[in-house]
Amino acid sequence: MSYPRRLYWISGALVILMLGFVPTGGAAESTKLIPVTLQLKWTHQFQFAGYYAAVEEGYYRDAGLEVNLVAAQPGMDSVKEVMAGRAEFGVGTSELLLLRSRGKPVVLLATIFQHSAQVLLTKQSAQISDLQALHDQKIMLEPQSAELLAYFKYEGLDPDKLRIVPHTFEVADLLADQVTAISAYGTDEPFQMEAAGVDYQVFMPRAGGIDFYGDNLFTTEEMVKQHPERVRRFREASLRGWEYALKHPEEIIEVILSDYDTPKNRAALEFEAEHTIPLMH
Repeated sequence: MSYPRRLYWISGALVILMLGFVPTGGAAESTKLIPVTLQLKWTHQFQFAGYYAAVEEGYYRDAGLEVNLVAAQPGMDSVKEVMAGRAEFGVGTSELLLLRSRGKPVVLLATIFQHSAQVLLTKQSAQISDLQALHDQKIMLEPQSAELLAYFKYEGLDPDKLRIVPHTFEVADLLADQVTAISAYGTDEPFQMEAAGVDYQVFMPRAGGIDFYGDNLFTTEEMVKQHPERVRRFREASLRGWEYALKHPEEIIEVILSDYDTPKNRAALEFEAEHTIPLMH
């Protein structure tokens, strides 16, 4: 699987989406496994299949790394976790580009999803025909929802005037009409709606011409400067993991079910895998 190199100038700062430029630093830093943490942006599921594969297949170990994969808790922001030093690496969204332009020292290592899976989900019974109908409704948004905020603006809505509440990561809140709409992944929550037998409606930012990247692997400038070889090896092992996961999705689903505390069953993970792969090309 190949990933295109893309360079962006944002407010005079060059953001490099593929860190092929990271210097190798010569010999391996140590023969002892170096512990590092990767902060995920959601609960354990196929969305992070490549990282599970890199652990399972020993790619991180071969790179001299012992990687701890940490699932997100409700309200957790992976960028804040990495910036605070609680994780060396993280999975974020295209909002990283905006953060970089605002002076945050984040560095994108790889664009994993070529298209964002993020959507806005409502119940069909709410009779929300367009985004304008949400202007006075309660909306549950997760951190780093830049594409949805841009979608609101495209539709003439000021996000600052919307009734946005923190995300609980529970579709049950939508089913129980605690909120009218939630940010969701097209690879995930629609399956839960179908399983509950509830008709739903999906609003996609791409319908408004807003086509952001999806999940991105990132770190900090400090990490790149202090440990360039470690960053290079982590990135390469992660991409090897993704190559393996896309070729062996059923095998990685087994790994997720047996080794990770996932809220999903096999059918849900299979649905996610089927809808994830087209976003990656």
